[in-house]
Amino acid sequence: MWSERLAPSYYSKGPGVAVAIRISTTLFGDTALGVRFFSALLGLGTSVILYTLATSLYNDKVAAWAIVVLNLTPIFNAGSTLMTIDPLMIFFWCGSMLTFWRALHRTSTASDRYWLATGLLVGLGFLCKYTCALQLLSMALLLGLSRRWRGQLGRKGFYKALAVFLICTIPVLIWNAQHHWITVTHLKERAGGDESGGLHLSEFGEFLGMHFGVYSPILFVGLLWALYRTAGTFLHNDAERFLAAFTFPILAMYFALSFREAGEANWTAPGFLSAGILLAHFWDTVRLAPGWKRGLQNSALFTAGAISCVALHTDIVRQLGIPWPYHRDPSYRLRGWEETAEAVEDITQSILKDQVKRKQIDNVFLIANRWQVASELSFYMRDDLAVIRPNPKYPLVHTIQSPLPEHQFSFWPRYDGIDIAKSGDSKGTSPAVREPGSPFLGQTALYITDDSDRQNPPKSIQSTFEKFHLIRIMDVLRGGNVVRRIKIFACYNYKHPPI
Repeated sequence: MWSERLAPSYYSKGPGVAVAIRISTTLFGDTALGVRFFSALLGLGTSVILYTLATSLYNDKVAAWAIVVLNLTPIFNAGSTLMTIDPLMIFFWCGSMLTFWRALHRTSTASDRYWLATGLLVGLGFLCKYTCALQLLSMALLLGLSRRWRGQLGRKGFYKALAVFLICTIPVLIWNAQHHWITVTHLKERAGGDESGGLHLSEFGEFLGMHFGVYSPILFVGLLWALYRTAGTFLHNDAERFLAAFTFPILAMYFALSFREAGEANWTAPGFLSAGILLAHFWDTVRLAPGWKRGLQNSALFTAGAISCVALHTDIVRQLGIPWPYHRDPSYRLRGWEETAEAVEDITQSILKDQVKRKQIDNVFLIANRWQVASELSFYMRDDLAVIRPNPKYPLVHTIQSPLPEHQFSFWPRYDGIDIAKSGDSKGTSPAVREPGSPFLGQTALYITDDSDRQNPPKSIQSTFEKFHLIRIMDVLRGGNVVRRIKIFACYNYKHPPI
């Protein structure tokens, strides 16, 4: 949906992923292939770049094993299948590491293009995910702590890279300046910065436990072991110092934040790129009995590969006759949306036909309980569905409107007619601006929710409609198993809430 509404930035991220999907859907259409086309190519590109970097740092053998580890890691395989911000960020993160390493090993004249390329790659990564800006801290730490490269801080190269990066941030800064710096508020909330609570060991434990799953248990222990080995040697080795600089800052930041609130395991993924090279290097030099070494190595790779296969196609488990309810399956959020959209579309059309038959003049519009549901339905449902949609800028399926901006839907045209972007204060709440002549007033909405425990629509829906009733409960099935339960309510005579 972002790619259909290109902008300098968005509520939570820069424009990178929207531009990438816009290019691929232009080439291959609004299909799953069109959306995901670049994800596999980015995975391939990351592998090639990481191999080149590891060869520069060590040798071909270490590089080859680093690529084996990378491509058997479950989280990397997921990123090479789904088109999110992560494959883009990982690609640019890895690319900027390579150009930075080369900039450090070229003469001042020849290194200029590598410094400029480094700044550009970090900037492009930032436009995909703001975490990439942390690379500048890693670079500054490496230069400041390394006697060999400390002189670079007195030269122009690093500052040229910084200047190129700052130019890349302009679209994000302009959009946020026009939208009350909402991304800053969002990032603060994501980091738990808006909470007054203390530290929670259980949250840290949950965050750590996620990593054992997404990297596979044996492989993750190996990565931790490599980082432990690095802590004792990085002051005396250029390659290890370089890799440590791109590993420890991001891991330290997110694991420290996890004591407040467990984040997502993919947040630390960039740091484990360099950790994978370190693992391949130290494992090549470790002294173990050949049988033990081969056994541990094969067990780690087999386990990681098996988990990757199951993660990419969890129905394998069910096909083997092992009962695994979808509500316990981490991939359930990805399943059954096409079937869900078809069912909602059929219900919408039947209601419209019934109104025509009864010569009623009410039209309908669609509201989902969450932005995730709204976006999935919008992708799979027909764009020419006969619902109230004044122009294509309006979403096909809305989310529940809130006076506070909660996600990107808040900044697109809304059925309550409020334009948050023109609101007065830093949170976009007062004075709110409402567009005149709303076509949604007095009309009927279908409220669609995947919260199967909810008996009635939320109060924010009840208070803005004259009456409502449940018209359908349906189970979305996959292979005879229930993926999710959808409830659809008809809500009549919409009236704007007070501003």
